[in-house]
Amino acid sequence: MIKKVAKATFLQKSSVLEESIFTIWYFQCSKTMTVKETFQRLKKYTLFISLITGTLIFCAFHFLSFLNPLKPAVHAFTHFSLPVLIFLILFFSYCKINISQMKPKWWDLELVAFQVLVSLAAGLYLFYNPQSSAVVEIEGFIVCISTPTAAAAAAITGKLGGNISAVTTYTILSNFAAALSIPLIFPLFSSSLDGSFVYQFFMLLNKIFLMIVLPLFAALFVKFFLKRIHHFIITRLSEASFYLWAFNLIVVFGQAISNFVNSSESSATLWILALIGLFCTIIQFGIGKLCGQFEKQRISAGQGLGQKNMVFGLWVALTYLSPSAAIAPGCYIFWQNIVNAAQLWWRERYLAKAKESGRKIYQE
Repeated sequence: MIKKVAKATFLQKSSVLEESIFTIWYFQCSKTMTVKETFQRLKKYTLFISLITGTLIFCAFHFLSFLNPLKPAVHAFTHFSLPVLIFLILFFSYCKINISQMKPKWWDLELVAFQVLVSLAAGLYLFYNPQSSAVVEIEGFIVCISTPTAAAAAAITGKLGGNISAVTTYTILSNFAAALSIPLIFPLFSSSLDGSFVYQFFMLLNKIFLMIVLPLFAALFVKFFLKRIHHFIITRLSEASFYLWAFNLIVVFGQAISNFVNSSESSATLWILALIGLFCTIIQFGIGKLCGQFEKQRISAGQGLGQKNMVFGLWVALTYLSPSAAIAPGCYIFWQNIVNAAQLWWRERYLAKAKESGRKIYQE
């Protein structure tokens, strides 16, 4: 009885770290807490656990020399697993969409315009100031802005109470906007784009089709023609996309730390690029939520603009720009997932309090 009172009192006013410590203590002290209850308590910290795990794995391979023989296998696994994970994440998320809710809204157009026009403005600045001392920093900024919405945005949006169908529409629009704008904007300041605009467009479109459109077609096929399988996915595998994304985050975050640590740039430049990633994260989540607020889709719009496909962004930076420019989008991975983890933690607490008080839960 004392432990229950202490638990209720403590959790009313506690930080993330304090609550994590209290959860471990309570699990050790209470014999009545089931595995399911413990899992539910720890679920809100899934993304923090993924970030920590990715960091520990990188540190293990970076500092422990006896693991060196395993590095080729790890690189091969990473190269193979990321496309498969992204496909599965999207497939499970798209199984939940409602076609009737996929009609574009004004915030879709506003956010696509922001993505394209801000990238164009920064590209024009570099075009007229090619000798600028901040070329690498501005290139990193452009990548953070021009990179389209992440494939996993639908999974996180659903967990936060957003509209999966709405964010799916924006994900498709954002990716096509990137396929059109990158071949037009990047030649203003980069000499690495080989071939015509048409060639670059279809090369990017090929990546987008495999990463975004193919899982959508597969999910719609299952939804309309394999109804029993679709029902099983909806009822038994409803959170599969979230946990697959959490595992995917371990791999991606490990790669991002590796790029940061192995960069040849000075410490000052690295920290500036990291802060650029933070600035872009705050601005894009904020503008997305602001635009979506007017149409009562604050969560969907915020995730649409803020949660970026930085695997794609890293590829763009390394292919067309430089390894140094890839530091900013690599840091963006860290910042955006800190934001996501904090939002998910807050959402779990909000759901618990709403259930206790009988309040209506916010759902877009």
